[in-house]
This record gives sequence, structure tokens and C-alpha cells, in this order.
Amino acid sequence: SVVDEGSETNENIVFEGNKEIDDPVVLRALELLGHGDRGLSIYLRRDLPIGSGFGISGASALAACIELDNDLERCKMAAHQAEIEYKTGLGDVVAISAALDGGNFPIIVERKSPGANGEVTKHPVNSKLAICISGLGRNTSDIITSPEWIEIINTVSSNLEILDYDIRSVIKVGRTFTEKSGLIDENLVEILDSIPLGAVSSIAHLGTSVVAISDNIAELSKCLETYGEVRIY
Repeated sequence: SVVDEGSETNENIVFEGNKEIDDPVVLRALELLGHGDRGLSIYLRRDLPIGSGFGISGASALAACIELDNDLERCKMAAHQAEIEYKTGLGDVVAISAALDGGNFPIIVERKSPGANGEVTKHPVNSKLAICISGLGRNTSDIITSPEWIEIINTVSSNLEILDYDIRSVIKVGRTFTEKSGLIDENLVEILDSIPLGAVSSIAHLGTSVVAISDNIAELSKCLETYGEVRIY
């Protein structure tokens, strides 16, 4: 993100490209950081879409905060609190800030305890990752405010264990969680079932985008292109 302090009004305004957008999470994060109503123009560049399960809402808020304050801990707290208030996520900002603090991307962040100051462990990723952007997912707010969904998610996740924190194992466990929790629809089942032999795949929650890995990344990418835009990281 880029922040311009030359606005003609006291109101903070968020842009994606040159288009003004409504992003209350970013605005609230800046307010919590002490930069509310300063006439700031916040320009965001998003490589991935909001609402697809990639944590972009929290990432945008964190990026805007970092432009105005080089204290990563303060920025994390502000962006995390804004996400909690607007119910757009519960822990994306914590994981993203931990990854930033490590300095290496991509990286797996294991959250060992909840909350903004929860314990995290970082694990390296040594393989290419394919992402298929295949539409918008469930409304995050609807899920994380539902007692029924919270019970299902907590019950399923408490019975899952990752023994080796490599990207393949993490995606496999993610697939198990997806199926057991019921956070999947028929269209997603079709995509996951079409993945070539030897590849593993899951869903980027709470979106409908697919995350997959394979020793033959070209074959995997060609398969996923049937269902949406494919990015390789």
C-alpha cells in the first residue's frame, strides 16, 4: 500500500488502483493506530481478491498500518482488532505479521494458541504452490458468529493433528478439515476430485479458491485452469 497525506479533507479515503472503495477494516485499523480522520489517501494494490479465503482483508489493513508506523507489533494489534470488530477474520493478521517478522515467503505459520499475542511457530516451504481463484466463498462473518459453525469447526479441528509441518502434510490435513466440517459444496468437490494423481489439494477458507501442490506443477496448473485463474507461488 501507499499512503498520501495530501488530501483536501479530514476524511481518510481508501483506493484500489485509482478507484475509491469502501474498506472499513483498513479505516478502523488506521483509527486504532491513531491516524483516524487525518485526510489520508490509502492506495492498495491487491494481488489476490478479497472474499476468496486468502486473508486479504487483514493483509490490506496491516499493509496500510505499516506505511504509517514501523512498529510491526503495534500495526499487528490495530489490524487484528479491526478484523475482529468487523468479523472479517480471526487470525490472519497474526499469521501474516509472524511471516513478515521472519522475512521469508512463502512460509507456514502454526498458531499454537489463539489471540493477537498467541504463540506461533514458523515452518519453511520448499515447494511451489498452485492457487486457483475460483469464485467467492462463504461470508466469513456468518460463519465466525454462528454458534453452530463454531462448535463444528472447533470439534473437527481438535481431532486433527499435523505430524510433519511440510506444505504437503498441511494441505492434506486442510482437505480432511474441509470434508469433515462440511465447509464444501458440490462445485468444490468436483475441482478437488479432478486434481491429477499424486497432487494434493484443499480449500482456502472461508473462500472457494483451491490450494494445491504437485511434483508436476505444469500438469496441475493445466488442470486447474479449467476452473479459474491459476497463480503459482
